[in-house]
Amino acid sequence: MDADEARRELYAIMSRDSEFEEKARRALELGEEYLGVDNGHLTRIHPESDYWKATVSTDPPDGAFPAGVVLDLGTTFCRHVVAAGDTMAIHDAPAEGLADGGADDAGPHCYPGSPVTLDGDLYGTVCFVSMDPREAPFDEDETMFAELIARMLEHELRRERTDAKVERLEQFASVLSHDIRNPLNVAAGSVELARREHDSDHLATADRALTRMQELVSDVLAMARQGQTVADPEVVELSSVAERCWASVATADATLSVDGDLAFRADPDRLRHLFENLFRNAVEHGSEDAAIEVGPLDGGDGFYVADDGPGIPSAERDAVFETGYSTGTEGLGLGLALVDGVASAHGWTVSVTAGSAGGARFEVRDVVVVDPEAD
Repeated sequence: MDADEARRELYAIMSRDSEFEEKARRALELGEEYLGVDNGHLTRIHPESDYWKATVSTDPPDGAFPAGVVLDLGTTFCRHVVAAGDTMAIHDAPAEGLADGGADDAGPHCYPGSPVTLDGDLYGTVCFVSMDPREAPFDEDETMFAELIARMLEHELRRERTDAKVERLEQFASVLSHDIRNPLNVAAGSVELARREHDSDHLATADRALTRMQELVSDVLAMARQGQTVADPEVVELSSVAERCWASVATADATLSVDGDLAFRADPDRLRHLFENLFRNAVEHGSEDAAIEVGPLDGGDGFYVADDGPGIPSAERDAVFETGYSTGTEGLGLGLALVDGVASAHGWTVSVTAGSAGGARFEVRDVVVVDPEAD
């Protein structure tokens, strides 16, 4: 099997509609065959506790390293990968001075491995082992193939983790929609009837509180639904979308200017959440007469929303998209997290920097731009 054939087979394995464990096992089996080694493993590692576990393995249950076996990290070659933070290819551990017991070491003598990370943190490794040394070093194609398996399994793990989050959010959204929203509507209706019979400051306060709770429930529901990938985008135009969304937000004396246009594919309803939250953020954190500008990016692969407000300190620019981040006393800090969720669902990226007017400039990139006349 040559390198091109191995890569084609790996892509075919990963494109199948299979459970993660099945994909991982078949990818490791392919790596085992291509690299000519005894077995392959996906491991889970916690360096701080010297923990190593084979979560998926091609070794049989009665083998030396079957799925589920737990070892001390310090007794495995994976410790070298963790220390280096990079792929390693050991073809003859005693000859390379890496076998603890020298030539008589009873452990594996051959080991190519690559780290697996999730969200910037070490998850474990993809590694292949043989008890006997290999005559020739692993060539570049072989080393890169082991790393390719690691990167593809990283992607699958990330998708599996995202799917689990989306499922939890959908369950939460269901609870909000029925178990919380319905009693709120009943309470709001009762307060409205009571105010018709006998209005008072207390009832007015209760009405405002219930209205605010309904708004928060709507925000959380919108946040939960942003985790779903956009399946059927439409062609939209930046200027018209921005102006429609501006008209639906309470903007006081703030002004909007649109500097240029751009046609791209998006889900109109979810795109509305992105613009409305960016506009609302600019007005709430700036002055009543804030100036907001929307336009296409110079590179033509996206658009920006900029304001002339106080801006966002550089140290906080990554944190602003996290759920719960807020500089105010009201709300749940979901506004910019919703923006990030809409962008992610479309396959876009969003970032914030300093605008030319000194305020915040949000840039959305990787947008699928189209020719409106050709569509």
